[in-house]
Amino acid sequence: MGAVFSTITPIKRMEFSENIAGKEPINSEGSLPFQSILNDSLKQLASAEEAAAQDSINLALGNADDLAQIQINSLKAQAALQTTVQLTSRAINAYKEIMQMQI
Repeated sequence: MGAVFSTITPIKRMEFSENIAGKEPINSEGSLPFQSILNDSLKQLASAEEAAAQDSINLALGNADDLAQIQINSLKAQAALQTTVQLTSRAINAYKEIMQMQI
């Protein structure tokens, strides 16, 4: 019984363009796209919390007609808060990791 050998094909080199998959490139001022993501997340959090607070006021006053929408707005505010907390903790962890790197 003879052994069967197949030839190994070389791996092709990967080529990247400047703008990969529509992501924002780093601008000349040195700010990263992460900063804009974090700012957008904070803005969404503020608007979601404002809507949830207004809904809870309307519910307490008896002016609420759509309880499902109140619950949806409350869950949106909760999800926005969790997203913001996760983004913030990941940014802090990345900063700590960078600061621990030895040169």
